[in-house]
Amino acid sequence: MPRPWLQLLDPSLNTLKAAEPSTLEGQLALAKAFNARARHAEACELLDKVLAQDRTHGEAWFERIVAEGEGFDGESLQNLHRDLEAIRDENPQDATPRRNLGYLRLIQQRPDDAERALRQALERNGQDPRTLELLGLLALQRDHAQEAKGWFLKALTLQPKDPRTLRLLGLACEELGDARGAETQFLAALEMEPCHFWGWHSLGEFLLRRGEVDEGMRCIHRARSLQVREPASYFILAELFSEQGHLEMAMAELHKLLLLGPTTPMIAEAYAMLGEIRRDLGDREGAVSYFTLASETDPKASTPWYALGELAREDQRWDDALRCYQEALERDPEAADVKVQRGYVLFQLGNLEESERSFLSALESDPGEYSAYLGLGECYRMQNRHEDQLRMVQEAMVLAPEDADVWNAQGVAMEVAGKLREATEAYEHALSIDPLHRKAANNLGFALEKRMASGEADLREAAVNAWKRRLIICRDEGQSMKMAMEHLVKLDIEEPLILRWLDTEAPIAG
Repeated sequence: MPRPWLQLLDPSLNTLKAAEPSTLEGQLALAKAFNARARHAEACELLDKVLAQDRTHGEAWFERIVAEGEGFDGESLQNLHRDLEAIRDENPQDATPRRNLGYLRLIQQRPDDAERALRQALERNGQDPRTLELLGLLALQRDHAQEAKGWFLKALTLQPKDPRTLRLLGLACEELGDARGAETQFLAALEMEPCHFWGWHSLGEFLLRRGEVDEGMRCIHRARSLQVREPASYFILAELFSEQGHLEMAMAELHKLLLLGPTTPMIAEAYAMLGEIRRDLGDREGAVSYFTLASETDPKASTPWYALGELAREDQRWDDALRCYQEALERDPEAADVKVQRGYVLFQLGNLEESERSFLSALESDPGEYSAYLGLGECYRMQNRHEDQLRMVQEAMVLAPEDADVWNAQGVAMEVAGKLREATEAYEHALSIDPLHRKAANNLGFALEKRMASGEADLREAAVNAWKRRLIICRDEGQSMKMAMEHLVKLDIEEPLILRWLDTEAPIAG
């Protein structure tokens, strides 16, 4: 027998359920209450009853998409799309079916189709708050937070107490850096609907990002009390614990989620995150196992294959890395970052022509992927195309002027051109950005030695400091550390002093 006080946790829902609504509008009100609490299966059951009575009911369709969209079942969404298209064709002047089709396209991650349908709905009815809200959601997904805010405010003039719109306005405010406004809107949403799952969740995430960990966790747990099976609360806490270094606690959250039997994509995502944690713990075998499980659980997911490729690349298993990156690209053909890594692996395998094509393809997918320019620079260096090499580095410099890798590449290009002083300055700048940049430290040491060999005076101390930096960075990496020691010995630094540096020097700090 349930304890009486349990009912008090959600009195409004209990009131709605106790009424045993038989009317269409009563069933719709209860379905909305279920959706607000992320109890979408129960909402779907009721909404199907409503739509059986009135297959064109616009608000019921909207809530049905809310309920279905959280689970993101592709086949179910396609069935909904087919039914809505039929209703639209039967009522060509009615804005509501077009609005709902636009929402469905948003859920299906087809923003252009979504905008087309929503604009058509707006032309037919410019006073529908849901259409305005969805145009705001579309703008938010496109990272146009200011535009999104405008749409949400327009929607709220027509429906000022809607908790869903208030929450979305809070998200837009947060994106715009308006922390006070974001908190105000999240609290307003919860004032309108105290059992709004995503209201509590958004407020919790906001507080966590602001560093108010205890209050943020309380909000996340409040959301979880409304719907224990919603994966989002487990992921956010796992991310929080992971960022704080509490990796065992992070894994515990993910294992709790797996016990609840979430949808397949969520299971795969949990496995992938467990793989990341095992990798951070130094358990590469465990990481491979979890990433493999993720790829098997969701065969369409590209991320696990990318992660497996990264592990193989770090181990210099170039053929395995190439195979994994190719598997990732088969699932996400436009992933620029994967194309870049595939390019570097092909470079290591000596296939410069294919490597160049991979980097160029990455730039076609994302012209802002500056690391592809660095990869092209390496290809051209190996082909003795030094002017092209420098041009690629300059292109990267325009996109990422404060990236240490770019400055290191600038140094390499200058060194190849015989401009050792400029190369030295570039390596030093790279190290000022990232004091632990081992390639820059290594290259700086060699460049200074070359300048000394050409007769430049007063560079010994700088060369010693460069190799000392390299030594400390690589203190636990056998061959790299040995090389740094050899160069220090060549610069007349006695071995006991080098060993003392290894024992006493603190890690390099920025």
